[in-house]
Amino acid sequence: MNRNKLIAYTLLASMAAICLTGCSKEPEASETMLSESVPTAVTETTESSVETTPLVTYSTAEYEQAGVNELNSVPILMYHRIYGMSNAETEYTGGNVDESGYNRTSEAFEADLRSFYEQGYRMMRLTDFVDGYIDVPFGYSPLILTFDDGIRDVVLEGWNDDGSPIFDPTCAIGILEKIKSEYPDYNVTATFFVNATLFGNGEEDDIRVMQWMVNNGYDIGNHTRDHVKLGDCDAATIEEQIGSVYKMLEEIIPGQYVNIVALPFGSPETMGADHPEYEKIFTGTYDGFAYTTKATLLCAWTRSYSPFVRDYDYTAIRRIRAYDNNGTDWDIEDNFNQLNNGKRYISDGNPDTIVFPAEENSSGDWLKNTYGHQVVTY
Repeated sequence: MNRNKLIAYTLLASMAAICLTGCSKEPEASETMLSESVPTAVTETTESSVETTPLVTYSTAEYEQAGVNELNSVPILMYHRIYGMSNAETEYTGGNVDESGYNRTSEAFEADLRSFYEQGYRMMRLTDFVDGYIDVPFGYSPLILTFDDGIRDVVLEGWNDDGSPIFDPTCAIGILEKIKSEYPDYNVTATFFVNATLFGNGEEDDIRVMQWMVNNGYDIGNHTRDHVKLGDCDAATIEEQIGSVYKMLEEIIPGQYVNIVALPFGSPETMGADHPEYEKIFTGTYDGFAYTTKATLLCAWTRSYSPFVRDYDYTAIRRIRAYDNNGTDWDIEDNFNQLNNGKRYISDGNPDTIVFPAEENSSGDWLKNTYGHQVVTY
């Protein structure tokens, strides 16, 4: 057993209390609750320019010792605004800046990121997850960061002489860049979902900073033009809300944004993707601009299914609302305690294979989507 594998095994035993912030209604679901029963389809892989990795396999003993299981769950964190505050400056629980915990202190957010790293999680792009391409080192677990709304996520203080942005060190991207410099093996990345107001730094600066972001490891996605509940809209309005943002992104960062929508308020979370109105989230034309969406995200409350399993639904991907609630009611601590207690996806280190204990698919119907990967059981 090499040193890296021993380190991975050790990391898998650790558990920590964690905090975060989020965006949707409180769930009334139990741990066994499944996402909406919408037919699942293998998504296209048009946004991942990846090369096939040579097949590397390990012994059964090595897989068992590391706990490799790529049918288990993946944490997709849902943050909103990150405020330059200490936890002591807020009257709410932990690092919550508001009563519902949708916004988070910079102290708590930075502590989150360090804790995830120490627990053996490594970041990956959301768009690669949707494409079924999970490239995480052997024995480690994938972690995906998302930010909704834009405000306080990217706070610009100016520009360096070389044209690079100067960020407020307490905003989300300021902290992410700090962590990136400290942990080069963390693969720091995140997807930022914007409305028509972008990040609120002024149109010219936001355009420049978005161009910098997509060239420096970050992704930009669609959060509708006006942050409306799509479940309350007719087809034409949905087409306008979705299509106008895609059209705007195509003008600012042509071909470099992700065709993924974070649903405001998680709406319409009970409407199937084949519903005439809901279809307009996935395909439509606005002002002569034709668009397609390859996945949508709920606000939700808990970890996502692996993209390889039966109950994974690319039209309603679940996220963890990032907030503190003393380890109860699906807060960060509660979710990661569950993940670290046998629920977390643990990688075999090869994005072109799907490895798991044979008993995990003993019924023969839990593994559903392979994305063309080789399946290895032990």
